[in-house]
Amino acid sequence: MDEIRWVLIISGIVLIVGIIIYENYLKSILNKTARESEKIEPTFQSESNPDSSKINEGQLGAHPNNNIDIEIDVEDHNIKVECDHVITVRLTPIDSVPFNGNQVLKILNGNGLSLDESGIFNYLDKYNKTKLFSAANLVEPGVFDAQNIENEKIPGLSFFMLMPLSCNEINAFDEMMTILKRIKTFLKAELLDDAGSTLSIQRERYIREEVIEYMLKNKKDSPTYD
Repeated sequence: MDEIRWVLIISGIVLIVGIIIYENYLKSILNKTARESEKIEPTFQSESNPDSSKINEGQLGAHPNNNIDIEIDVEDHNIKVECDHVITVRLTPIDSVPFNGNQVLKILNGNGLSLDESGIFNYLDKYNKTKLFSAANLVEPGVFDAQNIENEKIPGLSFFMLMPLSCNEINAFDEMMTILKRIKTFLKAELLDDAGSTLSIQRERYIREEVIEYMLKNKKDSPTYD
C-alpha cells in the first residue's frame, strides 16, 4: 500500500509540474504574438497607388535631379515615394534582439551612410554626391530620432534604392549589396527580401536582373553585365 501511495504522490507532482510548464509556455507564445502584432512596418508605395490620395505629412525631401520624392504618412505609418521602381532589402538581428542604436549609428556612419535631418540614413555617390540608397527603421514610422538614436532599440533596418538614378543603377545596386553584407557581419544580422524571406544568392540575382531589366527598358547606357 505504501508503494502505491508513493507512486500516486509522485505522479501527482509530475502532473502539476507539467501543467505549470505548459501554462508558462502558452503565456510566452501569446505575449510574443501580441508584441509582434503591435509592430507596423513601413511600406513603400508609388504615388500612383490609389491610397496615395491620403494626406501626407513630414516630407523627407526630393532626390536631386531625378524628380523622386520621399514622404512619410504619419497616420498609416507608410514611407511613400514617387519613383519608377524601388529595390528594398531588410536587415534584422539573427537572435531577434534589437540592435543598439549607438552601434547602428557608428556602423552605418563607418560604411558611408549619414543620418539626415528627416531621420533617414543616406549613402551618397562619392563622385557627384547624389543619393544612391537609403536606410529607414523597419518599424513605424520608419524614421529615426536623430537626437536620441544612440539610446534607441532598433528591431531592424530597411534599405531601399529608388530608381531612376542619375548614375548607373546596376553599379549602385552592387555597391549597396557589398555595403549591406559588410554591415550584416558587423551587426550579426541577416538579410531579407521585401517579403521577409531570407535573401538567398538566387534571390539576390533575381533582384539584380530586375535592375538590369529596368535599365534596358529605359535604354540607359551601361557597362557589360556579369
